[in-house]
Amino acid sequence: MNKQNIKQHLRRAFFALAIIGALLTLPKAQAQPIPASGSTADCEHVISQRIAGSNTITTLEITVCFPGTFEGTWVGTERDVFRADGTGTVQASGVFSGTVNGRSGTMVFSLQVSISRNGEVSHWVVDQGTGDLAGLSGQGTTQNDIEHGPGCPGSGFDCTDCPPATGTCDDSFTLDYTGQIQFAR
Repeated sequence: MNKQNIKQHLRRAFFALAIIGALLTLPKAQAQPIPASGSTADCEHVISQRIAGSNTITTLEITVCFPGTFEGTWVGTERDVFRADGTGTVQASGVFSGTVNGRSGTMVFSLQVSISRNGEVSHWVVDQGTGDLAGLSGQGTTQNDIEHGPGCPGSGFDCTDCPPATGTCDDSFTLDYTGQIQFAR
C-alpha cells in the first residue's frame, strides 16, 4: 500500500469512528410522562406518641387502598410532627404492591406534607420499582384530604379486600392524588 492509500484509509477510518462517536453521544429518547390520578383511603394505627418541647411527635403504621392510576395496596409508616400552633410536617414512606398503568410489581411510594397557617402543601414521589414497575418514576401532589376518625373510612376502603394491619383504624383519611409518572425505556 502506498503512502496516499494509507492516508486515505486512515481518513475513512477516522470519519467512521467520528460518526459512531457522534451517534453514541446523541441524547437517548426520553419516556413520555403519563398523567397519574386517583384517590386513596387509609387506615392508621398509632405506634408511638411523645411530646418534645412544644412538639407532638406521632409514629403511625398505615395501610392504604389505591384505586386509579395506582391500583393496589400501600403499607408503610408515617411520622407526624405538630407544633402547638397547629403547624407541622408529615413524612411517610412504604411499599406499594399492585399495578400502575396496567403494569404490575412493587415500588416505593413516599409522601411529604407541610402544614402552615396558610394551608397544606403535599408532594409524593414514586421510584425503586420491581417487576414490571422497574424503572418507574413519578411525582405529584395530593388534595381533598378528609379525616374520617376511628374505624374504617365510610367509602373507598374495604376492610376485607384491603385489610388494616391490625383491627380497626385509630384514624382514617381519604384524599385525591394527581401527578405524572414515566417508565424508563
